[in-house]
Amino acid sequence: MRSYINLRICGQGLNLQEITNKLGLLPVNARKKGEVHVDEKYSGKSKIFQEDFWIGEYRPSENVKLEDELEHFLVQLKPSAAYLKSLAEKHTVTVWVSSYLEKEQANVHISSTAIDVLSEIGATLDCSMAFLKDFYEGNY
Repeated sequence: MRSYINLRICGQGLNLQEITNKLGLLPVNARKKGEVHVDEKYSGKSKIFQEDFWIGEYRPSENVKLEDELEHFLVQLKPSAAYLKSLAEKHTVTVWVSSYLEKEQANVHISSTAIDVLSEIGATLDCSMAFLKDFYEGNY
């Protein structure tokens, strides 16, 4: 199972550099509304971003349970809880968990600690799971 955990902050008028500085994380992607991006990897089409966004990514270890890695990532955000909560009052703050399964079905159990931190930072949780075979064959 290959998994990713992202912190996504979206909205209008985000100060992307401030977010980077306050969280102490480098984004894997950050864009301002109106920027144009050409998707060279998949479609080749250009896209104009309709809002600002900042995405930080955490790649869980393959040998550790995803729920343990999620809790670990969220606990690392606790020192920035007040800042994230203030952002969540005006913008969308989401923790996105994505898992790509090889063959077997998997379950993710969200601990009460993880739920508490999500609440403390004002974030929503989005989870998606897909079989790699379906993803690569375009059935996703």
